[in-house]
Amino acid sequence: MIRKKRKLRDALLISISDLRVGMFVVELDRPWEKTSFLLQGFLLTELLDCQTLQSMVRELTIDPSRSDPTALLHLPWDSVHLPPEDDEPAIEQQTTVRVSYSAPPAKIDERYSLGVVTNGVKQIWQAFTGVEDAPSARKKSKVFQENSSNSRQNFIQPVPYYLRYASVTTAAQDVSMAERTAQLVPPSTASFSQFIEELYPRDVIYAPLDFYERIQGWVIKWKAAKPYQSTREQKQFIARKKHPEFIPSTLNLVIYKDRAPMQEEIKHASVAVSRTQEFLAKMSDDIHDGRELELDQVRPAVQLLTESVIANPSALMWLIRMQSEDVETYAHGLKVAVYMMTLGRHLGFARQQLNELGMIGLLMDVGKLSMPEEILKKPAKLDDEERLIVCQHVATSLHKLQQNGPLSHNVYLGISQHHERLDGTGYPQGLKAEEISIYGRMAAIVDSFAAMTSVRAYDSTRSAFDAMKELFKQAELELHAPLVEEFVQAIGIFPIGSMIELSTGEAAIVLEHNKLRRLEPQILVLTNADKEALVHPWVLNLMHQSPDAEPIRILRGLPDGAYGIDSRSFYVAKS
Repeated sequence: MIRKKRKLRDALLISISDLRVGMFVVELDRPWEKTSFLLQGFLLTELLDCQTLQSMVRELTIDPSRSDPTALLHLPWDSVHLPPEDDEPAIEQQTTVRVSYSAPPAKIDERYSLGVVTNGVKQIWQAFTGVEDAPSARKKSKVFQENSSNSRQNFIQPVPYYLRYASVTTAAQDVSMAERTAQLVPPSTASFSQFIEELYPRDVIYAPLDFYERIQGWVIKWKAAKPYQSTREQKQFIARKKHPEFIPSTLNLVIYKDRAPMQEEIKHASVAVSRTQEFLAKMSDDIHDGRELELDQVRPAVQLLTESVIANPSALMWLIRMQSEDVETYAHGLKVAVYMMTLGRHLGFARQQLNELGMIGLLMDVGKLSMPEEILKKPAKLDDEERLIVCQHVATSLHKLQQNGPLSHNVYLGISQHHERLDGTGYPQGLKAEEISIYGRMAAIVDSFAAMTSVRAYDSTRSAFDAMKELFKQAELELHAPLVEEFVQAIGIFPIGSMIELSTGEAAIVLEHNKLRRLEPQILVLTNADKEALVHPWVLNLMHQSPDAEPIRILRGLPDGAYGIDSRSFYVAKS
């Protein structure tokens, strides 16, 4: 369905669970006189006022046209807009685009490799001299030409919104109070923005590729022209010389390199995901039916996940983002397992430890499968009794798992400590600082991130960027700061499969990271600037854009389902 440009409603009845800071509240489900609010109709700017309303009402009416646009992202697009006018009927159109990845040829023609080398030498010479000959001058992409517009050429490049951490204020007298208080909530923090700027100094200032980066790019292309080696038979990897202080010296770290492109590895990753989902579904049924768990079946599935992560973790990260969103506990476990193993690979954990990280992620919440569903899916805050029941799921998980025999020591530590916090506020034992193993610390970080970026009954879905920002806040007291930084580097500021908003206003999804510029990935553009779904989504590499047009940048991250967009309906990866 192609959406026509439509106006926002001036009144929309919503559940209290959908209330967000930045919404303009018009009417409550009770008289204003019986509340503590002096104004009948106000812009919700304080989290405390939001919590007050949550304790008082069940439904309320908001004015979308006077609300902060970012506060409406989680609501269906059609619900916050007026119906299309009769003279502008909506156009029925198939929006699903299926892209099939094809494996590279078994044998690479030597002439092809020579061509890559020759082209790379030309690029280096051009970078050094600054001169391009006519035949080798970079041409515009046909797709880019078709989608360029005059408005884009005249577009003024904004500062990346994801780097802002100070409120923007204005002293203009002709601006209403509602408009002054409707400023966007700063999306970042000083510490997180500083970390990004230090991690990607040239990316954040949009610096052109320098001589060294062009050489690196040529080397990457040259290696891509060579046949990839399989890691599935490789037993030994190069040892890592530097050993971070926060990683136990008993762990031997190694160096991993991508041994397959994402397009090829996705076939193996699909098999691994399928096998793992089959096991997790069976495990869920066994627990519900009172049967004993058969953990022997999980080890082959974990080994498949491990080999795929070693070959190229991008494929698995893409698949877990593209799978249908499911609130089932075992679906959450698969996401945690993949992120845990990706972090472990980034740190250099050996194959055996990667297997253990996968086991921790898949099995850490087994105890929740036997908990009352009304508690797990309760949209409101849990009371003390319900909170106590939830806290018992760790002990329940360990009990059920150890009925089949003792767990490995590292798996036991990761599962038993994934809710512990460095300041002692966690559960079940209230461990502090050094009392928590590295497996428990890693599990706490990844479990929190996976939960924040998933659909939850008790809270809204956050974008990957916002979830990382929250991790940085918690790293001040609760989470291990060095590991949080390593996790962000492992999956990227804008992870593969995450939704983003561009500087042009268009919405897109991240397809694959560029190794030279992690903040300039290859993306699939899904909408136009008005967030209207495109009939034909198109691919754009942010690192290689037309020199004749204003460059397009990432403005901010978006949560899944923002503006009513289901990214899974646009792009389905198939082996």
